[in-house]
Amino acid sequence: MKLVILDRDGVINYDSDQFVKTPAECAEIEPALRHTRRAIVGGTYTATDESGDAMKFTQALAQLCAAAGVVFRYDTTVEKLLPAANGIDGVQLGWQEDGDARSEILRADAYVVSMGSYSPLLLRQLGIPLDVYPAKGYSATIPVRDGDEAPSVAMTDDGYKIVFSRLGDRLRVAGTAEINGYNLDLTPVRCRMLIDRTREIFPNAGDFDAAEFWTGLRPTTPSNLPYVGRLSERGNLWTNRSEEH
Repeated sequence: MKLVILDRDGVINYDSDQFVKTPAECAEIEPALRHTRRAIVGGTYTATDESGDAMKFTQALAQLCAAAGVVFRYDTTVEKLLPAANGIDGVQLGWQEDGDARSEILRADAYVVSMGSYSPLLLRQLGIPLDVYPAKGYSATIPVRDGDEAPSVAMTDDGYKIVFSRLGDRLRVAGTAEINGYNLDLTPVRCRMLIDRTREIFPNAGDFDAAEFWTGLRPTTPSNLPYVGRLSERGNLWTNRSEEH
């Protein structure tokens, strides 16, 4: 389930499985909204939307892949792609072992670059442009004190473009888009904004003073569409870059 709450009037665009709800109906869907300190004008509700713990999902997926024969190389750096006449000849890997630097050339039939915001840095070595730029997003993880006071329905605050997801006894709040290159420093004003807004909507949701903050880089493109496809100039290299771009 997903509920998008609105704190100002505006045009609501929705498809067939989204339904406009009044403030009272929003509070029926998510009772924790009854204590909000900021008036909302309504919301849109999608019963088929879901949210979950991304870490648990990816760890379970990795276990399934490993059982099927996939080999994962953790704590290993892809240092560069080795070019060939009609594609890629191999990938140079590097890692630390017992304090010593180790390296290896890994060769395969095909190669996929899927490094999100960092893909352009790797492909730049081959002279391949990739129109991907990092947009820094922030999240706060707040310990829940009273289960009834924290939301159990996945929610989006349309006014501030913040999302709320309940992860057991934690409330995950995420949002913002800071354009600051590859800088991963936490900006206090961004962290405070997440907490202040959560306090307004769910004032008794959790221990705000014990919140843990994190930041990461979301890959963005000029068209806002993902780049997925094979590079025609490198026949065995695939990346998140579309031929149309």
